[in-house]
Amino acid sequence: MPGATTRPRRRSSLTAVIFLITVGLGAKVGDAVDGTGTSKEEVQQVSPSQRYFDAVAPEDRENFIKYHLDKALEERYTDYVSRTQADFSFVNYGEPVEPPANFTTNLLNHFHTSYGLTDRDVYDLVLAHGVVCFPQGWCFDPDDVGTVCCPF
Repeated sequence: MPGATTRPRRRSSLTAVIFLITVGLGAKVGDAVDGTGTSKEEVQQVSPSQRYFDAVAPEDRENFIKYHLDKALEERYTDYVSRTQADFSFVNYGEPVEPPANFTTNLLNHFHTSYGLTDRDVYDLVLAHGVVCFPQGWCFDPDDVGTVCCPF
């Protein structure tokens, strides 16, 4: 009977698939740290700068990036006048994290090396409202700043 041999094989294949999914999910749950779903390896690979950036509320991240780039330009050029308001602040998302040493300078250097931006490009970015595209082919979208920071 051809149908009799085919049917149990499908059931065993389905059982094997369910087993593999269960094992995979079990391994994922076993790797979770503090119930966040983040593996131990991912926690160890997050840089201090990324932890600092991640502590900022998502709605403030665009201004956070612009603020630190503006401050880096101010540190680099003695005649540069900061475009950031004196009372600027951003909201922490979770526990506050101390800024790593040289964060602003490292952020500026990251934009230079990773995106090929000049200081003039960074200046334009600080002043921009909305999406900014550069001749190097890279665009900055204020609604999606999560990928621009902070592997250093």
